Amino acid sequence: MISLNLTILNPWSAGHFDNLWNRSWLPFKHKAIELEFLKYEHIILDFQFKFSAKCAHAGLQFEIGILGYCVSFNFYDTRHWDYTTNTWEIQND
Repeated sequence: MISLNLTILNPWSAGHFDNLWNRSWLPFKHKAIELEFLKYEHIILDFQFKFSAKCAHAGLQFEIGILGYCVSFNFYDTRHWDYTTNTWEIQND
């Protein structure tokens, strides 16, 4: 996993959170995309990047925010990773 994070918070804020807008899609059988527009009262500056593989919901996550408004993008696998067999878990429909 690769994870980078830089966040500057307002220590006097109550920390109120609002999800202003969000959408999600399933463009492929086991892949999902989520796009969100968020309002974090306590964030002054935010940058997050995460890339993971061979774990539950592995994928790419990116978030950037300034003065409380943040945009978040997430592209991930909907399956869980089975560490015993070192493969994706099989879903019984």
